[in-house]
Amino acid sequence: MQNKGDILIIEDDLDIRNVVVDILKMEGLATAVADNGAEALIYLKTHKRPCMVFLDMMMPVMNGRQFLDIFRNQPGNADVPVVILSAVADRVDTTGANEFIKKPLDLNRLLEVVSKYC
Repeated sequence: MQNKGDILIIEDDLDIRNVVVDILKMEGLATAVADNGAEALIYLKTHKRPCMVFLDMMMPVMNGRQFLDIFRNQPGNADVPVVILSAVADRVDTTGANEFIKKPLDLNRLLEVVSKYC
């Protein structure tokens, strides 16, 4: 991932977040994490643009939809790939996202998506 930022994982479920981080680190990829959309926006103010974002939709404080709307309207973020991770595929508005992965996660699919964008 030369000249690219970390893969940002925005997920409030600690177990899911840790699995994603562990899998990506085993592949030699750098990661950053946030518990919710608000925390992610704070992180983004002080760090390099991420290579891509994995985004849970149902989180406290600021959900994925709220984060995505703000993130996409900020300068320089239009081309950052966002992949939604959600268990409620039929109830999630994925407008503005590049991909969707349904929970429980298929780790091979997760790695395919990372390979595609990073």
